[in-house]
Amino acid sequence: MKHRVKQYATRSIARLRQAGARIDRRTRWTLVPLLLMLIFSAPIWSAASRFRSAAPAHPDSLRVPILVYHSIAPAHPGQSTEQRLLDVDTAMFRRQMSYLAANRYSVIPLGMLLDALQGQGSLPSRSVVITFDDGWLSQYEHALPVLEQMHFPATFFVITLQVGRGSMYMGVDDLKELQRVGMTIASHSRTHPNLTRVSDAQLREEVLGSRKDLQKMLGVTPDLFAYPYGSWNRRVAAAVQVAGYRAARAYPGGAWNDATDRYALHSVLATGDMEAFERALESPGPDLAQARP
Repeated sequence: MKHRVKQYATRSIARLRQAGARIDRRTRWTLVPLLLMLIFSAPIWSAASRFRSAAPAHPDSLRVPILVYHSIAPAHPGQSTEQRLLDVDTAMFRRQMSYLAANRYSVIPLGMLLDALQGQGSLPSRSVVITFDDGWLSQYEHALPVLEQMHFPATFFVITLQVGRGSMYMGVDDLKELQRVGMTIASHSRTHPNLTRVSDAQLREEVLGSRKDLQKMLGVTPDLFAYPYGSWNRRVAAAVQVAGYRAARAYPGGAWNDATDRYALHSVLATGDMEAFERALESPGPDLAQARP
C-alpha cells in the first residue's frame, strides 16, 4: 500500500511540474499551489462532500451549492488533466448554465443565501450560487455573455494587485462593467498567499488591504471574501471578520451551510465534468422555500 501511495505521489508531482512549465510565469505562483492541493486532497474532499450532501450537520442548514469556477476558456491541445481542473471549456460552461435554466434552478446572489442563513427571509426552491475566483480576463470574455443571456447573477472574487496587470487578468473597466450588469465584486486577497502561513501584519494587509483596493477602484466596499486556496484557520477567519467582511467562502466542503459557517462557507468545485456537475446539484433535502419561516 505504501508503495502504491509513493508511486501516486511521484506521478502527481511529475504531472504538476509538466503543467507548471506550461503556465505563464506571471500566473504560476497562483495556480501551482492550488493544483497541488487539488491533486492530493481530492479523495478527502470527495468523501467529505458525499457525507455533507447526505445530511446537514445543523438543523437550520440549507443545501444551496456554491459553485466555484476559475478560468472559462476554449479547450486546446496540450492541456493537462490538472489544468482542466481549473479551466472549463466555453462550450461546457454554456451547457452547464443551460442545464440550470432547463431544470428550473434558481441562481441567486451569494448575499441572498447569507440573508437566509441568518434568518432574514426564505429562498426559492432549487437555489444555486455561482462564483468565480482570481479575476481572470477569460471570465469577462467568455462567462459574462452567457450569464447575461441567462440572467444569472454571480460573484467574482478578485486578486486585487493583479487587476489590470498583463493580458490574463481583468482591468478596472472590466470590473466596473461586471458591476453595471448586476454582478458582485468581492475580495480574494491582494497577492493570493496561503493566509495561514503569513504574519499577522501581512494577514491584515492581504485581507483589509484588498478591501480598500476594491473600494478605491470601484467606489463600493466589498463585504465578501474568498480564502486563497481555501486555506483558513481561526486566526484568518477572525482577521476577515475584524476587517468588516460579512462572510467568507472556503473551498470546498459540499453544498450544506448554516449560520455558523458564515466565515467558512462550504462550496463545490465546478469542472468540465458534466456528470459531476449534475451530481453536485442534487438536493435530497426539504424544499428550500420551506426551510425558513
